[in-house]
Amino acid sequence: MKAHGAALGLMLLLSACTTNTAGVALYAPAGSAAQLETHNSGLDVALTEQSRREQNGLLQVNVILANSRSGDSHLQYLFYWYDGSGQELASDGRGWTPIKLHGYQSRTLSALAPNPTAQGYRVYVREVIEESN
Repeated sequence: MKAHGAALGLMLLLSACTTNTAGVALYAPAGSAAQLETHNSGLDVALTEQSRREQNGLLQVNVILANSRSGDSHLQYLFYWYDGSGQELASDGRGWTPIKLHGYQSRTLSALAPNPTAQGYRVYVREVIEESN
């Protein structure tokens, strides 16, 4: 019984030290409307598709990111690309892009697909977590 109590205590201690890195995403598969995915309800931001079009044979998207709180939000975002059957394509090599939004500020996130087979996208936004040393 003591072993179970010690294991439970250790598990609770470790879970208290974890950081929530979940965020929100806007997923727009080929030929379908964009859908909001919320993985962190405490992140007070909104994502809205502004436009999706073809430019020089490549998919170009513009997404509005809006801060719903009065204080600053330190965020980062990443675009993922999908072919017509929903398979994720190779990354364009860019990592997470940091962005700071002041209270109630909106910004447009723009991206151009890395190749002509991209027909859908997902943009994922999460809070920047400061590491303490």
